[in-house]
Amino acid sequence: MMKKQLIQAAGLITGIAIISKVLGFVRELLMASYFGTSTVADAYFVASIIPVLLFSAVGMSITTGIIPLYAELKKQHSLEARNVVGVLTTLFLILALAITVIAILFTPIITQWMAPGFTEEQWYVTNVLTIIMLPSFCFYVLSAVSTGILEYEKEFAPPAMGAIPQNILIIISIVVLSQFYGIYGVAIATLLGAISQFLVQYPFIKKYKVIRLNFHFKTYSLFIKRTFFSFMPLIITSIAFQFNTVIDRFFASGLIDGSVSALNYANKLMFLPLSIILLSFITVLFPSIIDTAAENKKELIPLIISGMTIISLVGIPISAVMLIESRTLIEVAYERGAFNTNATTITSIAFFFYSIGMIAIALKEFLNRSFIALQNEKMTMIAAIVSIIVNIIFSLILTPLMGIGGVALATSISMVSQTAVLLYFLRKELDIPRKEMKDLLFSQGKVLTMFLLVTGVLFGLHKLYHSYLPALLSISVTTFIAVIFTILVATLLRISEMEKLTEWARTLKRKF
Repeated sequence: MMKKQLIQAAGLITGIAIISKVLGFVRELLMASYFGTSTVADAYFVASIIPVLLFSAVGMSITTGIIPLYAELKKQHSLEARNVVGVLTTLFLILALAITVIAILFTPIITQWMAPGFTEEQWYVTNVLTIIMLPSFCFYVLSAVSTGILEYEKEFAPPAMGAIPQNILIIISIVVLSQFYGIYGVAIATLLGAISQFLVQYPFIKKYKVIRLNFHFKTYSLFIKRTFFSFMPLIITSIAFQFNTVIDRFFASGLIDGSVSALNYANKLMFLPLSIILLSFITVLFPSIIDTAAENKKELIPLIISGMTIISLVGIPISAVMLIESRTLIEVAYERGAFNTNATTITSIAFFFYSIGMIAIALKEFLNRSFIALQNEKMTMIAAIVSIIVNIIFSLILTPLMGIGGVALATSISMVSQTAVLLYFLRKELDIPRKEMKDLLFSQGKVLTMFLLVTGVLFGLHKLYHSYLPALLSISVTTFIAVIFTILVATLLRISEMEKLTEWARTLKRKF
């Protein structure tokens, strides 16, 4: 993808992501307002993770794994590419249906294992909500295939728009149906939203003729076996990311009522800027990483170094503001209706410690995509397993000491460890020369120094004005100082990627 096209695509997907994430934020805001950090909210958030976890086991691996597969086949024969993807889609859908039925049958066992600290009443509500939402898994799988193909074909808008109708349906259900059906109305809307996510993409994916039933399994049996074997590391990696959420809710279920909800609200607010800015950039860059890896692996080295530095630079002011203004952000975002001061307190603690790992999450995702482009998914699997082990160990240590803050901090530590492991494997995979590896570590060292300086300055200045300013104005002032000081320090440290970011911002400004 040419530089101009890359910037245009990034601008488009960022614009759509902003709309989608704002709607998602409104959804969470209304959930907090109507249900707060109550026991039924805890039940909903545990139930909702089950189809998401199943989707991660299959869906996320499809989205990331099908792009290089489709690219390779299409270069050889476009008709064969359609046939193979059609066969795989049919097989994935059959597996999704089978897994859904099995999960419904074993729902009581699954929910009791995921939330051992729940009461009998909470388990009952969780079981009903889980059964309502489980069929959404099948439509998530179809959306995953569509997303993978459309992103390779440089049609980024339809996948990015998928969550918009889903969020709208949930918002309507909270406002209109909650007074009649309570939390069950929200669960029904969640299922309908999953269906709409695929329907939004269907008019765009239809022309590529890949989403169709094709039962020629025998004809492509060898190819299917090879594909499933190559997808296995991706499946384990995808499960691992969501499994960290399961670990969080497992430990939180044994804390005070509302802890599961507090973790969810904190996590969603942390992911708002992460997904709008950083993950949008990574999504647009991914096809270029694939093409570069296919042509010359060595050319990936400067691309990855530059990408990691840019991601870190963008993440510094965002993360610093989230840490300094953690309680104020939670107050502004959620404190109304059923979401009281106590809910703000526990949610802001979780939000603070989640924010520590925000940049690591973005870097981890970027490095994961790089390994997928290199067709070495085994490394991402190993790193993901390490993150789970680290999360469990630190959750066991920190939760008794810090409560909900320990749960969130353990997750952040696990994300940092996963990023470190991926970086170690990347050096071996690309055989990065000592000088270039030294440059990478030096650039990340400068970025870490920047983060500490920006956060330290903000912390000192924040005490001077925070108590005198309204909440929104305090957040605005902190954000302005964070951005200006980040640019100033980056210029003083001569970080070349700052110029690229400035050029990108100017181009987007001219475009919009």
